[in-house]
Amino acid sequence: MLTFQTGQKARLADLGAGTTLSVTARVTGPAPEYDLILFGLDAQDRLSDDRYMIFYNQPRSPEGALNMQGGARGEKTFTADLNALPASVRRLSLAATVDGGATFAQIDHAEVTVHLGGVPVATYRVTGRDFQAQRAVMLLDVYHKDVWRVWAVGQGFNGGLDALVRHYGGEVADTPAARPPAPPTPAPAPTPSAAPAPAPGGLNFNRERPRAEPAPPAAPPTPPVSLQKITLDKPGQSARLSLRKGGGSDPIRVNLNWNRGGGFLRSSTDLDLGCMYVLNDGERGVIQALGNRFGSDRFEPFILLDKDDRTGAASDGENLTIHRPDLIHTVLIFAFIYEGTSDFTRVGGRLTMKDPRGNEISVNLSNPDMRRTFCAIAQIENHGGEIQITKEERYFTGHKDCDEHYGFGFQWSAGSK
Repeated sequence: MLTFQTGQKARLADLGAGTTLSVTARVTGPAPEYDLILFGLDAQDRLSDDRYMIFYNQPRSPEGALNMQGGARGEKTFTADLNALPASVRRLSLAATVDGGATFAQIDHAEVTVHLGGVPVATYRVTGRDFQAQRAVMLLDVYHKDVWRVWAVGQGFNGGLDALVRHYGGEVADTPAARPPAPPTPAPAPTPSAAPAPAPGGLNFNRERPRAEPAPPAAPPTPPVSLQKITLDKPGQSARLSLRKGGGSDPIRVNLNWNRGGGFLRSSTDLDLGCMYVLNDGERGVIQALGNRFGSDRFEPFILLDKDDRTGAASDGENLTIHRPDLIHTVLIFAFIYEGTSDFTRVGGRLTMKDPRGNEISVNLSNPDMRRTFCAIAQIENHGGEIQITKEERYFTGHKDCDEHYGFGFQWSAGSK
């Protein structure tokens, strides 16, 4: 059985046979109860149909493709018949939340086990040390991209269950803690027969009341939040950039920079930026200075590396521009030490990604491996109108080793410059 690390991905078919998937999850910690929820999301990663949010008040999807069953000590098992899911559901996202003043920094651990055809094939575990004051955690995703795949997410989320639902585009019926105390119940009075009953609105998370109770009018849509400046601290953390509506060029600029000064060793370091990519039309390749594969801004893949800074003399480091992010499927950004030092502990590498609207996402190489000189820094994926950027920071012995982990399938040979 495979043990996932945060950020790791795999094809379901590589884990086992069958299309009946079940995921068993349990959170252990000081809170009296932790809620586990499975979101059935569309191709834009939105909860476009509230009936595909599976939780304590709604344990089954309309056609029965998704089900939830409880077990001992707060354990929940979610079962998914992938073949029976409607075409609109392309991602299953498992999350855990907690109410009150508790946070996930206080938990002992959360553990998820994936079964295929009734056979356990993978497990994933996080602990309170992985989080801060978050009251929700995105644990595991099963998503369709050519084939069904699984991703150990392990990302904390500020806010509780209602905030997480709104993040995915769902509506919340009410928030009991925010309501004033109810007035004394008056004596029963006859109700005119012509008065229609109010319709329920949104998802009801109150365990004490029936789900069909009338709710106040839905709040107006929350405007999108600008990402401004975000730093992805831990592997598996991600952020999103929205593509320009209606198509057109909306480039993403990727900058690699590193420490200069502090002695001859750092100032003469040759740290190279590059990427492995797959486009939506299936074309795949590598952009890097090694082999003079600098790409192009006028032809496919519309990814261009600006230069090879061999000495660290350029104040702006090396830059890779993805001129048409709407055409990409997946881009894996990497860096490797060509010469000048023996490992990443000496260079203080950092990656910054910017779009034309001023959004900025930073990734620091904060956990360098002294034994390896190749780092997969971040993965960029196109999710139908949004670009998701995920911190990887995985270290390898070289290009081939990295490719085998991520499955691009290239043939590698020795090169020089």
